[in-house]
Amino acid sequence: MREPRTDIPGLVLSQHGRARVAYLPADLDRQYARQLLPDHAALLANIVRWAAEGSLPLEVEGTGLIDCHLYRQEGRLILHLVNLTSEATWRAPLHELIRVGHLTVKLRLPPGMRQPTARLLVSEAARPVAVQDGMAVIEIPSILDHELLVLG
Repeated sequence: MREPRTDIPGLVLSQHGRARVAYLPADLDRQYARQLLPDHAALLANIVRWAAEGSLPLEVEGTGLIDCHLYRQEGRLILHLVNLTSEATWRAPLHELIRVGHLTVKLRLPPGMRQPTARLLVSEAARPVAVQDGMAVIEIPSILDHELLVLG
């Protein structure tokens, strides 16, 4: 910051009824994309968690940088996990894939899905599912490049 002290807020949070609004008068998302600073990622993630107020459909805990895409089809959820952890993470050419894991995946169960089963399509393995507070909890031992989890 150019000014060591200022009265200009860096983050403004507001709540009106159930609506939550976060105003961040900085281009933190663009700066994160350029510089990949972990503090920027943590701040952005915490703002999203605050705004969602506990209603996020997906949580992934574990080592590595994982890109997640969650899809809902009739009677099942499909989660595509892509391992972005590599020696190329900091913009160098990619020469080696780095295996990551152990991952704990939590998926909010859609209405009507009571006792789901889980299958990893890339690893070709069935995984046990624990249900806690409306969330399916699945353990994934490791991911090399990508994995596809089908919960149905």
